[in-house]
Amino acid sequence: MADNGVSTFMVNYTIYHLGVDSGTSLVNVIIGGVGSVIGFALGGIIAEKTGRRNTLWMGLIIAFACYAVWAVLGFAIAPNGTFPVWLFIITFVKGFGMSLVHVNSFPMVVELCSSKKVGKFTGYYYASSMAAQTITPGLLGLLLLAEGIAWSFLPVYAIICVTLAAIVFFFVKSVKNVK
Repeated sequence: MADNGVSTFMVNYTIYHLGVDSGTSLVNVIIGGVGSVIGFALGGIIAEKTGRRNTLWMGLIIAFACYAVWAVLGFAIAPNGTFPVWLFIITFVKGFGMSLVHVNSFPMVVELCSSKKVGKFTGYYYASSMAAQTITPGLLGLLLLAEGIAWSFLPVYAIICVTLAAIVFFFVKSVKNVK
């Protein structure tokens, strides 16, 4: 929900909060995508060495830290009509972190069930994932329309969502593959 909410409203944040043209936001999306591709390529390798759960936690911590830095800098530095370079860096690193979560969460679900229940657990995983992606634009949109909530709330929303994800994954046990 964090990543989807931010993606949904990033162009609006760029135009209405930062006062920058939308094209710069598209460059930011590409930069985040590059970070994600690198994370997807390395996510399995890192998980082999540290375990899926630890790699997933690493991704959540990286994403949380990126959103926290964005929130602090977003409140501390007034928009001046240019897209801040630090936001490009945050988007790249956050993309890397979130990809570590994505690449390891589904295999963890599969590892937690018996071979007879893989289809059922796959359904749960994708149903919850798609529900989150469906709910978040509307929920965040309603929050942004509320009185007293400004565009600078965008990273705060993401922090809340990453924290909720961390709470969920706190209760997920680590399963070792038996060959």
